[in-house]
Amino acid sequence: MEHQGKASVVFDYTSFLGDACSKKWTFLEALSTIAPVFSIAWNDSVQQSWTPEERLMNQAMRSLSASHSDESNIHTLLELAKSEGIHELRVVMPYELEQEQLDRIQQQLQVHITYLEQDELMVEL
Repeated sequence: MEHQGKASVVFDYTSFLGDACSKKWTFLEALSTIAPVFSIAWNDSVQQSWTPEERLMNQAMRSLSASHSDESNIHTLLELAKSEGIHELRVVMPYELEQEQLDRIQQQLQVHITYLEQDELMVEL
């Protein structure tokens, strides 16, 4: 997917956790798990009109899981953000991650993470 310029996006991980636990499947989502070809054309046409933030949230709802560790989810989220051409991502967390977790993510993905406030991360991709 081609991206126009670079984007700065806010991702509310706290809301994601709540949404992930109460997500209801649409007919197209259920059908696409059985036969993925049904969703390919629809997703391509619809997603081109979405903002980077909307595309990131959509991909996060499909890729992240409340049953995975926060570190694993944040790692995946940052990979998704990179693929969307996002250069700066502010992540609102329900709580602070441990410094060791942040260090591992920074090392693995070659990103810079700083705390803005107690529960907000700024990630430079």
